[in-house]
Amino acid sequence: MKTRSRFFQGIGLLILLISIALFTFSARDQSRAQVFPATINRDCAPWDGSAFTVSIRYETITTIIVSIWQSPDINIPTTFTFPDDSGQVGFAYILPELDPLQQLTGKVFFTSVESEFPVEGWFDFVTEAGQRITGRFKAEWENTVAMCG
Repeated sequence: MKTRSRFFQGIGLLILLISIALFTFSARDQSRAQVFPATINRDCAPWDGSAFTVSIRYETITTIIVSIWQSPDINIPTTFTFPDDSGQVGFAYILPELDPLQQLTGKVFFTSVESEFPVEGWFDFVTEAGQRITGRFKAEWENTVAMCG
């Protein structure tokens, strides 16, 4: 009986070690994801409320645009999902220079959003054509003034 319980304890320990190793290596890959340059600007929501827009330079001639229709004062890590069926969150699309814009499906995550401080986060989107685009970004504020109303 002791042999059988030691065998199962050994198997359990092996599973635990493999799980820890897999978690560690997957987290390491995420931290090495490419960081894309981006800009962030104040914007206006469709109802003339406060909003902000992040423009991520994904490739030389391709930009990802994410508009969030709320004030740029998010103090906690926050994820937004697109498309937004409620019409209250915002929108995300990709704008290749020579092609028409395409709506994106997926998520964008912000560590926090505060005026005058760089904004960091990550995105995981799928284009209308089924192409997956992921990465991290660091957005610097531009001095564009939004005139809502």
